Amino acid sequence: RRYRFLFCLYPRVQMQFTPTNIHVAARNPTTSSAFYRRYQHPLYFQHKAAPTSIEFSPQEPHDFCVASSLQVDIFSASTNAIYRTLTRFKDVACCASYRNDGKILAVCDEGGATQVFDLTSRAVMRTFRGHERAVRVVRFLTDGHRLATGSDDQRVLCWDIAAEAQVCTLDGHSDFVRSARVTDASPHVLLTGSYDHTVRLWDVNAARCIMKIEQPDPIEDVVWLPGGGMIAVANGNRMTVCDLLSGGRVVQTVTAHSKTVTSLHTDSSHLLSASLDGHVKLYELAQYKVVGSIKYGAPLVSLAFSPKHSHLVAGMSDSTLCVRRHRASAAREDRITATGGPSDAARSSSAGGPLSLRAAGRPGQVAKRIPSRFDGANPASYRYFLRGRTHTPQADDLVAKRDAPKRLSTFDKALKRFQYHEALDAALRTGSTETVVAVIEELVQRNGLRIALQGRNHNTLKPLATLLVRSITTPPFASVLIAVANLLLDMYGKVFGQSASIDELFVKLRLTLEAEVRLQVELAQLMGAMDVLLAAATRSDTTLPSASAAIVDQPPCKMPRVSPDTCAT
Repeated sequence: RRYRFLFCLYPRVQMQFTPTNIHVAARNPTTSSAFYRRYQHPLYFQHKAAPTSIEFSPQEPHDFCVASSLQVDIFSASTNAIYRTLTRFKDVACCASYRNDGKILAVCDEGGATQVFDLTSRAVMRTFRGHERAVRVVRFLTDGHRLATGSDDQRVLCWDIAAEAQVCTLDGHSDFVRSARVTDASPHVLLTGSYDHTVRLWDVNAARCIMKIEQPDPIEDVVWLPGGGMIAVANGNRMTVCDLLSGGRVVQTVTAHSKTVTSLHTDSSHLLSASLDGHVKLYELAQYKVVGSIKYGAPLVSLAFSPKHSHLVAGMSDSTLCVRRHRASAAREDRITATGGPSDAARSSSAGGPLSLRAAGRPGQVAKRIPSRFDGANPASYRYFLRGRTHTPQADDLVAKRDAPKRLSTFDKALKRFQYHEALDAALRTGSTETVVAVIEELVQRNGLRIALQGRNHNTLKPLATLLVRSITTPPFASVLIAVANLLLDMYGKVFGQSASIDELFVKLRLTLEAEVRLQVELAQLMGAMDVLLAAATRSDTTLPSASAAIVDQPPCKMPRVSPDTCAT
């Protein structure tokens, strides 16, 4: 009765278990494959021929143009629909390029002509004829007053737009010129790639080649990397990164495709490549590793990426254009389309009308109702119960988030039951050094590390010994794993020799530690030599003696000898 009274008076309180905190280095989410998987909702447009060129406007709203057959179609970035078509061509249009202000478009064709269009009136402002064969690439220079064209006649011509005259001829390529790029770092520098296996850097003002980079395969495309000091070259099924500041030295070669790479695209944080194998690869600019991939149904011949990262557009050899939209952008465009078209949405939003988020919810303002897929559902159905999940909150709405309950991992469940042996085994099965070190630190706080290590056989001891051999010299984990190794030697030193696999692992651990000790000895000697040099430099700066006198008068310095036992300690 007394105990029952005490329990009623002081009810039992269950303490909340805190999961193990695993310290992992932060990663940039924009360079992961999860970022690349957000480009869904593909839209397909059938053209008369393969889209050979795709380019986004540098100015908002970043519409994009597609050159295909005898026309150039200009798509709206908000509705993904064609709102303007240029058809004044006598031959197949090969390439289209925007000027920096986004108001003028230059288009070249297989007849050897290059036309400059005013996008407002669709009028032809200038026509340039100087090539003997098809013009494959056209680019506005950074100043906006000159135009560069590359042709199958192995020449690159530079034009003055205002005077409608040829400025200079860049001769040097011995095969078709298929790519050209300009950079904001210098208005008079032009980069070209040709089927003669060379990439050339030109000074347009001097009309001469200032650098030549040779590659093993024909050049399909070249792009400038962020900073302006490096370039990426598509040749064959590989992508080569070259450093122009080092004279064109090859920094990295990546072979991520099985067929020819046809197009490259880069911006401030991404590098993409399209190939005839039907894949688009996303590369991390820090180490040039593939972090994402998208498979298409046909070989790819062109590729473009929106400056706002909202659209990924690819042209295929079966005359199909695929437009992939970012998940958030696609939902926003679908809502605009449901309200009555892009023009109504634009006018209402700009005028502060019903579609404006600022006006929504205010007195006297009635917002247009967006049709929902739950309209007409039976109130007794599960479909009616899910209504409101797709509702977009307004600017003044308070959104209540409901987080999913966190599930404990296997080692956290074992720690919660005070099963230290099973907790360490579960952490070892994950294969993550960060997880194992976090669990070991938790066991040390609970005074349960010796409990977790005792009573092990060669099967349960082998994963731990393998982890020690692999990560004991890693600086973030060295202090914890060295303590674990010392404890293992104290506990199992008397039974060594009974298992050949365990003995082999500990021999490897010894060799690893000996190599680390030798490295530390060399580093200590190097630090001593650097201290002597710095001290001599400081003394020479203060006294300013002659060089010969300093060498003669200065006594030889003796390097301190460091024994391996001292470094090990």
